[in-house]
Amino acid sequence: MKNILTYALLFIGFFCFCQTQEQLSEYEYFLSKGGSFLYTNKDSANTYLSKSYKIAKDSNYLDGKLNTLTYLLQANGYHFDLKNLSLNLKRFENDLRNKEAVDSLEYGTIYRRRYLLEKGQYFYKINNYQTAIKYFNDLVNDITNTETNKLQLDVNELNELYSAYSFLAAVYEKVGKYSLSKEYHNKTLSIAENNSSIDWSRQVLNTKMRLARVYENESNYLEANNLLNQVLPDYVSQVGTNPRLKNSLLSTYQRLVKNYLLQDSIFKATNILKESEEYYSENDAFQRSADRLYADIYSSEKQFEKAETFYRSYLDKTIVYRQNQKHQDVADAYTGFGKLYMLKRDPSRAIEFYQEALMQLAPDFTDKDIKINPDPKKVLSKLELVKVLKEKLEALKLLFEKNGKTEDLEVAFKTSNDIIRTLDLLKPEFESKIDKQFLITEMYPAFHSMVAVSFDLYKATNEPKYIDAAFYFSEKSKSVILLEATRSTQASSFGGVPEEIIDQEQQFRANIIHLEKKFFNQRSNIAVFDSLFQLKNKYYNFISDMEQKYPKYYDLKYNADVISLDDMASNLMQAKALISYFATNTDLYVITLENQNKEFYKIPLGNDGRERITRFYSLLSNLNVKELSNIYTIGNSIYQQILKKPLETITSKELIIIPDDILNYLPFEALTTSENAADYLIKDYQISYTNSATFLREQQNKLEVKRNKLLAYAPSFEKRDGDASQNRPDFGPLLYNKEEVAQITKIFDGKAITGNEASLTSFSENSQTYNMLHFATHAATNDEYPDYSYLAFAKDDSSENGLLYVKDLYGYNINADLVALSACQTGLGKLEKGEGMLSLARGFSYAGAKSLVTTLWKINDQTTSEIMHDFYKNLDKSLAKDQALREAKLTYLSNAEDDLLMHPYYWSGFMISGDTTPLESKGSYLWWLLLLFIPVIAVIVRKIKSST
Repeated sequence: MKNILTYALLFIGFFCFCQTQEQLSEYEYFLSKGGSFLYTNKDSANTYLSKSYKIAKDSNYLDGKLNTLTYLLQANGYHFDLKNLSLNLKRFENDLRNKEAVDSLEYGTIYRRRYLLEKGQYFYKINNYQTAIKYFNDLVNDITNTETNKLQLDVNELNELYSAYSFLAAVYEKVGKYSLSKEYHNKTLSIAENNSSIDWSRQVLNTKMRLARVYENESNYLEANNLLNQVLPDYVSQVGTNPRLKNSLLSTYQRLVKNYLLQDSIFKATNILKESEEYYSENDAFQRSADRLYADIYSSEKQFEKAETFYRSYLDKTIVYRQNQKHQDVADAYTGFGKLYMLKRDPSRAIEFYQEALMQLAPDFTDKDIKINPDPKKVLSKLELVKVLKEKLEALKLLFEKNGKTEDLEVAFKTSNDIIRTLDLLKPEFESKIDKQFLITEMYPAFHSMVAVSFDLYKATNEPKYIDAAFYFSEKSKSVILLEATRSTQASSFGGVPEEIIDQEQQFRANIIHLEKKFFNQRSNIAVFDSLFQLKNKYYNFISDMEQKYPKYYDLKYNADVISLDDMASNLMQAKALISYFATNTDLYVITLENQNKEFYKIPLGNDGRERITRFYSLLSNLNVKELSNIYTIGNSIYQQILKKPLETITSKELIIIPDDILNYLPFEALTTSENAADYLIKDYQISYTNSATFLREQQNKLEVKRNKLLAYAPSFEKRDGDASQNRPDFGPLLYNKEEVAQITKIFDGKAITGNEASLTSFSENSQTYNMLHFATHAATNDEYPDYSYLAFAKDDSSENGLLYVKDLYGYNINADLVALSACQTGLGKLEKGEGMLSLARGFSYAGAKSLVTTLWKINDQTTSEIMHDFYKNLDKSLAKDQALREAKLTYLSNAEDDLLMHPYYWSGFMISGDTTPLESKGSYLWWLLLLFIPVIAVIVRKIKSST
């Protein structure tokens, strides 16, 4: 019986094999025929390849089915045939289910990976980016974590990895994560560079073209143009022999056109667009994009009728292209119409188009009432939603300016709150600090409008709630990344995360910072880049997993709460007054708070005001006694412009100032109340600064350190043998820094680390055990790369160059009540919208310092020593930190012997920010001991009296 069954199975197998052999030639014919139409005729390709698939299916020819499906998916994807793409992906998934059979095929692994790639591309095409990322990452993991642990990937694996990274770059670009996008693009280029035996020319061209798009999104048009003009000639020369390059060629043309439009190079944009027309095929999808570009060209030239014709054509074609389904592309078409009508100064019509755009972004949103916006939790893209809402807000603002109707402002006010709500949901999706900063910068014009709308509503209604709202909007725009860093630390402590997980996260950060610094100093080191790339991916996945597992941690980390004016008055102000500035391109909006009294002002700023502040900073930071009269005059004009009116309703002599924009360069104490005398504001006011009121609250809420312990550093910078090759600048000696730290450490019985012992290693080992840190050293500001501004320590064998970078501070946890950066320009850095100065001071704030003393320019060594000595003497008397610094400056001025030494260069560059509450002094401990002993003494006296 067994033998009969065996013969029967052999016969069936032989019969099936023969049947497959007979049909194989027909299968291959249709496969070849369909392949010839792959990129030229969608219908023909689909027809022939479908026949090929049917033959393979009828013959139970698994290899043939999977092979044909790879062709079908290529054709569907190239021609954007989403319906058939979805159908064929389901077929592919079904055919892959028999894992044992697939694994037995020679190309089984390739088919499985091809499915992951095509599935990821499908979700990318329908804008489901999170799911797309999952499939692309599954593909990367499948390739890089192979069971064989091969030392070198083969050609197919390298190509698959290149494709996966390219699409991940594209996804991150789509969702506005531009730094991540560039990292993935650069990773693909490193694959090509490290595997030069393979011809990567086509892939590299495509990558450069896509990378140019990322630079364009970052408004780096110079770099974008450079890349696009590199690839265009290659595409033009090759497209005749390789029709697959047509899409890339046309895409490059259109990127260049858009790029020149954004630079107002209309003539170049028009010529390039016309040059591209010879490459369009019949019913080419790129003609639709060209319509949009022509519309933008005519719109910028104010040829509104022609522009409207092309916008209409673009809209109609996009609706057809997207098969009458809601889509972001259709929203973009309506947004284009809205911008056209804004140029025509017809905001009412523009708003109608923006409302149509909003309806495209949410599956269930169909409300034409402009008072209503979609729920940001239910939209296809929160990023696109916030962009359209920003345009709608501008239109509503213009509508009020034209009609003067308060109800338009109220709709604008509601839209402002909807933008904030969307941003709060969006920000946690951005892993990188760079991408978060870019999002804030992009949205900053919307914050301008929000504050302006609140001011107009306040003027129209006289309702204080609109002052509160303006303060709320201003606070939401400021120090977002600093706040998140502070709250992330709190979340780690109180979010229920196990200690070993926190340690692992800190190890990740430390390793990333180490590799980032290494790559910064060795730009061409591909091995370092690869290691950094892999480590960052693991870190982002680790954080994502951590946020999902510990919801309390997530809620604390992404807490979007900001402090209100009422809370500020009740909890933080004490006897102080607050002056909060918010700068737009043309105006300063100023909110003042003293006790419960709130005021709201709009002050013209303009280019003249900005230039005046820049000139004032230059006069202060350069020692020239002949310029003192100009300092008085310009200082008084700035005082008259930005401060005199806000001070009229303030009685307090203690001010907390929240600067914004160019005001970050301004030491307010050096402003003068007279235009021809040294009537500096410091003589009347005690001033401290903060990045935002909310950040000040976070600083004040940090756990207090009971005992005062001072650690001070004064490195030596004398040239030593063997130092010629060290990777650091040639610092000059500081003549008074050792004397400075010797004096101040005596006051608090602190520890002075000087000379060659004042190393970065010593700081790393001791920084967390002291609640006061003082640095009398050199510093340098890096405007181009703010994370690489640094403090200098003595060089030792354990550190690379003895430089403490801002980037290093991101990995520190400094629980200090006070950090004094007695070095040059420690409060100066690149000015970023909302975040303020990206400086060394900000790095220490990021690390956890409660308050900071910093400098705005290159300070004098001897003067610094004198002022710092008096500052710490005053702190020891339990004076508030801002009062201690002010009185130290006033002491210096009273002791100055001539006009030269009284120059603001010597004293006004020192700034105090953060929590300025007093430190406890040695004297205060004795006072408390005395108070404790008074009852004891009283008891003893009573006993003596009773006994007598």
